[in-house]
Amino acid sequence: MDSRPADEPVAGASPMELVLQAAGGCSGMDVVLVLKKRRLELEKFEMRIEGVKRDEHPRIYESIHITYRAKGIGITVEELERAAELSLKTFCSVFGMLKLAAKVTHSCELMD
Repeated sequence: MDSRPADEPVAGASPMELVLQAAGGCSGMDVVLVLKKRRLELEKFEMRIEGVKRDEHPRIYESIHITYRAKGIGITVEELERAAELSLKTFCSVFGMLKLAAKVTHSCELMD
C-alpha cells in the first residue's frame, strides 16, 4: 500500500483504492459463479470500477459505478445483468456494506 500527494509517484494502491478492488473482486467472483451455475460458457470477463469521493473529511465514496463486460456462448446482456443484480443485491458482502454509504450503480456490456 502507498498513499502520497497526487503529483508524486506511488508504489502501490491506496487504502481507498483497495476498498474498490475488494468490492470488484467480491462481485466479480459472484458474477462468474452465477454464470457458471446457469451453464453458460464464459470465455472472457472483465470489470471496471470507479468511485467518487466526497470533498469533506472523511473522504468516503459517495458513488461507485461498476461495469461488467463478458463474452461467451449463451451469454446475453440479460444474463449478465441478472448475475450482476444477484451479486450486488444478495451475495456480495463488500457491496452490502458500501451501499449503506454510497450510491452504487452498474452497467453490463458484451465484448466482441
